[in-house]
Amino acid sequence: MPFETPFAPSVFDATISAVEHEHGGAPPMSIIRTNQSWAVNVSWQTTGLATGMITGNWHLHCYLESLGPGADIDLVDPGDHIIPLTPGPSPVDYFVHFDVPAGAVGPVPAAGRLYRLVVSLTYREPGGGPGPMAGFVEGPVLQFYQP
Repeated sequence: MPFETPFAPSVFDATISAVEHEHGGAPPMSIIRTNQSWAVNVSWQTTGLATGMITGNWHLHCYLESLGPGADIDLVDPGDHIIPLTPGPSPVDYFVHFDVPAGAVGPVPAAGRLYRLVVSLTYREPGGGPGPMAGFVEGPVLQFYQP
């Protein structure tokens, strides 16, 4: 998925992708036990002439958006996902393994509901304020069940 940036693609551009997976799970990967740890692997790449000049931080976050009745879930990874921009020659590649510990979803009332995984990557300027760049991935529909 492409990012939104205020620049022309030749100056600064970015793409993002995300894939979820269970730790030690078995297919299907979109149906996850509430007592199962799982993760989201997020990769993004910046390109263009300005990749060597833009500084600040990326802020990565994952959410589960409830499909139908029920509350959305704000996933919190034990790691802090504030990633400094790495100025350098184009392209610059980034990767984060976003862990979701067992029990983070459910068991009640989340078990049995459907959720869409949403990954948000926003830019913060060197002073800490939000900047004019962001990338989003709307991932697969996931279901959680209590074994």
